[in-house]
Amino acid sequence: MSGVERTDPASILVVEDEAVVAIDIRSHLERSGYRVAAVADSGEEACRLARELAPDLVLMDIRLRGAMDGVEAGSQISGELGLPVIYLTAYADRETLERAKATGPHGYILKPFNERDLHVTVEVALHKHRLDQRLELSRRELLAVLDAMSLGAVLIDAAGAVAFANRAARDMLGVGGGELAGDPARALGLPADALERCRAASAAGDGRAPRVEAASGRALELELADDPRSEEGAGGGRILFLRDVSELRDLRLLLADRYQFENMVGESEAMARVFQLIRDLAPVDVSVLIRGETGTGKELVARAVHNRSGRRDGPFVAVNCGGLSDELAASQLFGHKKGSFTGAVADHAGYFEAADGGSLFLDEIGELSPRIQASLLRVLEEGVLTRLGESRPRRVDIRLLAATHRDLEADIEHGAFRRDLFFRIRAAEIVLPPLAERREDLPLLADCFLAAFRARHGKPVDGFSPAAAGRLLHHDWPGNVRELKHAVEFAAVRCRGEEIQAEDLPPEIAAGPAAAAPDDEPGRIRAALREAGGNRKRAAAILGLSRATLYRRLKQLDIG
Repeated sequence: MSGVERTDPASILVVEDEAVVAIDIRSHLERSGYRVAAVADSGEEACRLARELAPDLVLMDIRLRGAMDGVEAGSQISGELGLPVIYLTAYADRETLERAKATGPHGYILKPFNERDLHVTVEVALHKHRLDQRLELSRRELLAVLDAMSLGAVLIDAAGAVAFANRAARDMLGVGGGELAGDPARALGLPADALERCRAASAAGDGRAPRVEAASGRALELELADDPRSEEGAGGGRILFLRDVSELRDLRLLLADRYQFENMVGESEAMARVFQLIRDLAPVDVSVLIRGETGTGKELVARAVHNRSGRRDGPFVAVNCGGLSDELAASQLFGHKKGSFTGAVADHAGYFEAADGGSLFLDEIGELSPRIQASLLRVLEEGVLTRLGESRPRRVDIRLLAATHRDLEADIEHGAFRRDLFFRIRAAEIVLPPLAERREDLPLLADCFLAAFRARHGKPVDGFSPAAAGRLLHHDWPGNVRELKHAVEFAAVRCRGEEIQAEDLPPEIAAGPAAAAPDDEPGRIRAALREAGGNRKRAAAILGLSRATLYRRLKQLDIG
């Protein structure tokens, strides 16, 4: 039945297993001007007739003969065919009514009933069903229009949950075709304050739409409007419109891209060599050993190799081998069969199988025991593994990327690492320099970490004072890039102004030596120029300043 009003009598399917009661109901309905399409005496027959006759309404007795009672039949009819169901029952016990209520009925009639009660209940049910159909038709028409738009649109219901996102919005947000239930910001991958910023912009009325960075990586411009269906009873919903402004953002970042590679940052010659090695090695499907001190970014290098390889569409599985016992390492890497050891309550696929078709990154590979090293070598050479407790070999296709901070050659001499495994995993090698050997990257890294903190937490901290920059630049950084990241975040949390001060830094850095006294700016600049061999660009990097700022201070301080 469409949303258009009809003039012919409504057809009703009566489901009643007592013949006398069924005849009485038919008489009541026909005297009230309805047409009885058929009478069924079981749930199974009711479902069949509902499909064949498509009545306007079903009067359903709850207690029926046969395997299917009225509640089950009514649930199937309303769920599959969308027909309104009114339940008839002489049993008003709580359990029966709760079961019936869960099927979303259009009413109840308790036996015995009179003709007037039956007529009123049927009319109310038919009117509600017609109203539901009109609202559903309106909803579908609106969603079809929204789905055809190139502008992103997200419907938010009166309860504040996502009800619908059109195709353009899903593309922008990278959320695919699944359900988007729950809080809009979390479901859509937007900053937690995104909707509040939209409301504030609307109240300001200055035409400025807030811009946010979505979890998909897209830069989006947002606008919040009232749902036009609210007047029809949809009730207080909103529509969130999204415009993709990533291209404008990307244009602004174009100059900065020369210092970025995958998720790594650096302009030093040392990092330029690392980036070029990644470009050269990524397409060649061989094992790569990545060396470097703790915190230098070995996993980032491994991910970059994977992302630029022919396996980029396959999985990237990262495993930290440090601290794994023999039994745990064997189980985690190669998998196990249920019951193969105490606690093996189910079959388990290991990391090798999880990485099949992609790349397996074994961080701190030097921590594996000689027994596990032997098993690892066999898998790498033969391309097959056997789960613990099984005898059937399984073929796997992975690219091994391994990392270590240890001196593996020394470990080989001491019998702690297998020589044959070493040569197997080191078909190619990338060595990451410690942060102390690439100090010109420090200002760039610190700015990136601060920008990420600012975007994540919204705290307006825009830079570093000269004294703070001096402390950062002359710290030894035993924890390398990871330590720098934590230091910047520590300082940003403590900072009370717009610029991080030396005292905001972690104590071991704040108290450390600087090239010159913090308030001796001319001395610091001259020391940086000497260290850079007169190269002003390099001196600016050492000082944590832009070249324009350095040139301005050189002029102000009359330093040639």
